[in-house]
Amino acid sequence: MESSRRFLSRNLVSLGQHIRGSLLGYGIANPKGEKGLKASVQTVLDGETNISANVIGVMAILWEQYKLLKNELKDFEKEKNALTRQIEPCKRLMKIEGVGETIAAMLYTTLGDGKQFKNGRQASAFVGLTPKQHSSGGKVFMIGIDKCGGVKELRSLLYLGAMSCLGRLPEKPRTQKDAWLRKTVELIGFKKTCIALANKIVRTAWAMLRYETEYKPILLAA
Repeated sequence: MESSRRFLSRNLVSLGQHIRGSLLGYGIANPKGEKGLKASVQTVLDGETNISANVIGVMAILWEQYKLLKNELKDFEKEKNALTRQIEPCKRLMKIEGVGETIAAMLYTTLGDGKQFKNGRQASAFVGLTPKQHSSGGKVFMIGIDKCGGVKELRSLLYLGAMSCLGRLPEKPRTQKDAWLRKTVELIGFKKTCIALANKIVRTAWAMLRYETEYKPILLAA
């Protein structure tokens, strides 16, 4: 099912890029994002350009295909998310901050029951969230994560989930994780904290899958 979602998503992106390229070929620039693309296409369809009727007809067909593909992807996501909520390990994973249906499904698909990994660090390294190391003169330096290796799509989704989690962080920390996140942001900044949180999510998910446990945030003392 995940491979089908990726197939639809890639086709949607590819078609969108093709439409953008076609518009640029006729001197029509369009802002980033779907809203910008939609506005530019609508300009052509409304006859507000010097583009020939034949080209406008082709653009209309391409845009209808784009909208149809987008709706199919949206319907597929709804069905997949409904199924994910019925899978017991995924239901447990969704209790982790920053983890929704899609991330939970991908974590479960990637980590399985966790037994193929020796520990959480190994699971995180497999996803590509453990910083690479470089040795020089007897010293070890951390040189960032490998953006080309690991499970790229899961890593990207985890980063977005971490951003969302940090964006909703309460002013007054309620849990030990809240306090850790606030302190980490102060020390290393927002982006690096997102990576650190994504790393922690994978390690937590591995432990939950490996030992069949529930996620229970540790509350700060009142």
